[in-house]
Amino acid sequence: GRCNVMSLATWEEEAVWAASVFFASDEALQLYFVSSASSRHGRNLSANPNVAVTVNKDHDDWFDIRGLQIEGRAALVAGAERGAALDLYLRKFQRIARLRDAPVDAQERLIGDRLLASDFFVVRPRRIRLIDNTRGFGFKQELSLVGDAPPPRFGPDRG
Repeated sequence: GRCNVMSLATWEEEAVWAASVFFASDEALQLYFVSSASSRHGRNLSANPNVAVTVNKDHDDWFDIRGLQIEGRAALVAGAERGAALDLYLRKFQRIARLRDAPVDAQERLIGDRLLASDFFVVRPRRIRLIDNTRGFGFKQELSLVGDAPPPRFGPDRG
């Protein structure tokens, strides 16, 4: 919840592509982001939904590095799920919600309108690896998310 940008890696034919996107996550550890189905990564996802994602803050000391490496599948969000994704996204990015709800000029109105018309995607993780050098250099903990089991929770005493 404290990170806003994730790096999304997709695959097209013989090349890997990475893009940085703003995201919001839900309690099931699903990651929602706004993009266009016609973007390079959007086109890649329609051909191959398998993705890799990283989430981390920027650090200048190796011993402070903490973040997530995620393997999962992405999908275009539609119907009622899209409305829920938009609400989740706007709760996290309240500045963007203001552009939609109370634009002060034409530029802000344009941004708000484009958000409403944008595609939403969801990444559903299959594996999450926590990297946390604050617990010791090279510390890793991996979680597998399989079937309908409730998602594990990261917390101060839970890893």
